[in-house]
Amino acid sequence: MSQVTRDQNVQLQSPHTLEVETAQTVVMGFAFDTDYVDDAYAQVFEQCPSGASMVNVEYLTDHGFLHWTNRIRIKALCEK
Repeated sequence: MSQVTRDQNVQLQSPHTLEVETAQTVVMGFAFDTDYVDDAYAQVFEQCPSGASMVNVEYLTDHGFLHWTNRIRIKALCEK
């Protein structure tokens, strides 16, 4: 488990679960939305300004004919 915060000693008193998902589209090898991981990270900080704990990051790929979609799904606990 890890933390996403500037302070490594985050203590959550009343945590809630946060889920963020962003995606990147690739068509015939041409990648679009190349900052999708940075966008997900920014969304976590936006929704949890005091930081998050127990962060789980999933990297998923959906394949199609001559195209695919890369997804990042972040689940974490943050203060209510």
